[in-house]
Amino acid sequence: MKRQKRDRLERAHSRGYQAGITGRSKEMCPYQMIEARSHWLGGWRKAMEDRAVSVSAAMV
Repeated sequence: MKRQKRDRLERAHSRGYQAGITGRSKEMCPYQMIEARSHWLGGWRKAMEDRAVSVSAAMV
């Protein structure tokens, strides 16, 4: 049971990351359950950080 639950949350994080990299809004989160939504948003935030770092690195 725990492995399946962890996999779903990892998938939510990964999908949030992909959404963030492609520039989608955080309001587009498809998850309603708080735990999955939290992981999706965590991935989205990580992608936003990575985008900001890559943009600032490209400017140097």
